[in-house]
Amino acid sequence: MNIDIVLDSQLPSAQLKELGLLAEQHGIHAVWCASYLDGRDPFGNMAELARASSRIRVGPIALSPYELHPFRIAMALLTLNELCPGRAQAIIGSGGEVVMALEIPRQRGVRAVREAIDIVKGATTQRPFSYHGEMYSINDYDPQWITAAPPAVFAAASRPQMLRMSARAADGIMMSDLSPGLTRAAVDAVNGHLREFGRDPAAFQFNNFKTWYVYDDLQEARHEAKRWIGFRALFREYLMREFMSAEDFSVILEHIPQIYAMAAKNADSVEGVPARLLDMCVDHLTLTGSVNDMDHIIGHLQELKEAGCTQVSLELKKHQAHGIRLIGERVIPALR
Repeated sequence: MNIDIVLDSQLPSAQLKELGLLAEQHGIHAVWCASYLDGRDPFGNMAELARASSRIRVGPIALSPYELHPFRIAMALLTLNELCPGRAQAIIGSGGEVVMALEIPRQRGVRAVREAIDIVKGATTQRPFSYHGEMYSINDYDPQWITAAPPAVFAAASRPQMLRMSARAADGIMMSDLSPGLTRAAVDAVNGHLREFGRDPAAFQFNNFKTWYVYDDLQEARHEAKRWIGFRALFREYLMREFMSAEDFSVILEHIPQIYAMAAKNADSVEGVPARLLDMCVDHLTLTGSVNDMDHIIGHLQELKEAGCTQVSLELKKHQAHGIRLIGERVIPALR
């Protein structure tokens, strides 16, 4: 199982390049640049790293056809791919905070993502390329400047309909916050769909997004994990009910806006939400601890490997260089 890292799009490109090259030195498979509402454009922000690196894969996470036409995704991805060369990749999903902030209705999400993947993959592999879908179309796209091998295109997928679509259209999936048990179920479902569609399961990639708060100071790590917990899958009942009662889950749902607001406030508590519930979310939805907890962290990643993950993407919020070194020196050797 390969280990990827996810870096914040608020980082300047020079720092992104520095951290990416450090990751390359430590055997990390890929660097993803998050596409956030208040961040830099991930394609432009990764250009320096793409040029300077020699092995590591690079790409944006996660792009939505509701905010960016699939043709524009394809053009930007191909441009980044030429800078690598041939090491670019992208995640396409139905969208999160950006789509909400733009107040764009997310209608027919599975269809939108399917057509976006069809267009991006088609535009990066066929010459000339035309496509006429129910939501998006393109005519006679024939760029003459492409020299690199085609980039990989993943779907952000965790639920049944999106998983089935991904098995038909994508090179792989990126799940989000799934436990080993839920990961195994998703992998098994996709492998069944792949066989149904006549595709080789061995060629398909299974990635799982997890947040990493492993610091020297345990108190700081848990503060940061709670602060950002609102960005995890708190609204997904099927996921939360694995470890939380219906009554406790209802308390979380009632306070989602306040929990989400903790990040901007640099807070780790919400009035009306027992601390034990936030601790429960941190323990089950994130990788959090001190360096003394590395055996436990590695054990969880080993469970994800055994569940079928070919990659795990670790989002590094603070102390990124520290995290990269820990991953390279402790995690990667343990997972070989």
